[in-house]
Amino acid sequence: MQHVNIHTDSIILHHTVGHGNTEQYALHCHNFYEVFYFVAGDVSYLVDGKRYDPEPHSILLIAPHVFHGVKIESDAPYERISLHFVAGFLPREYQSVLLSPFHTKGGSSNIYFAQGVKDELFSFFKQLMDCRDFEADIRELSLRIRLEALLSQILQMSHSLKSHTEASASSTTVSRVIQYLNDHIAEPITLDDLSAHFFISKHHLNKVFRQATGTTVLNYVIHKRVVMAQNLMLQGQSANSAAASAGFGDYSSFYRAYKKIFRHAPSIKQAPMLLH
Repeated sequence: MQHVNIHTDSIILHHTVGHGNTEQYALHCHNFYEVFYFVAGDVSYLVDGKRYDPEPHSILLIAPHVFHGVKIESDAPYERISLHFVAGFLPREYQSVLLSPFHTKGGSSNIYFAQGVKDELFSFFKQLMDCRDFEADIRELSLRIRLEALLSQILQMSHSLKSHTEASASSTTVSRVIQYLNDHIAEPITLDDLSAHFFISKHHLNKVFRQATGTTVLNYVIHKRVVMAQNLMLQGQSANSAAASAGFGDYSSFYRAYKKIFRHAPSIKQAPMLLH
């Protein structure tokens, strides 16, 4: 059962309480920032090949274009608060510093906190949820101010607390492959090329990649390219131009992939937020 508290073109906040396990990770990537506040349940997250088994009252930050998904491991009640927002919702002069915890050093684009979250952050989520009862003319301003306050607190935590990363399911090789794919996502990429570059057989590469990320190399590349093209379209490029810039060899393959992932045809008028 899902209770959507706030839903605008720039910010979504929802509280989810559900039952029932899932057999695999619901993997995806997109153009907005996410803060997951894990309350209770038996779940795991895959974020660009890294596995997180969150403790009660912990948070996971996910930056745009990061391939991630959740798997519900048992029938125990799964409860979380999810916050999704676009960078443009924040004042331009504050965006870089407030979003810096999402972009950690060493190439990682996520960060996990398991200490002090309930005491230091829950009240900020509560203040955001309270905005649902505000009049429309002040709701947007209140959401922006309270989001800035939440991100400021996370920024403070990122400086004062050591992030705790759960045991990673990916090998050093897979981490290097992911970094390579992200660096060359718009260029022609084949399993043969990857196999030669990393001195590993195609079969073994796909096997260890799937074990680490929950998906195949090809599916990872397609998702990344589709989201890249979507972002270019939101910036004003035509669908044809965006598809070519993102590495699709022809428009038809882009169209099929886009429609499969987003369940609608490519359009520059699409909303920047997607609830999932």
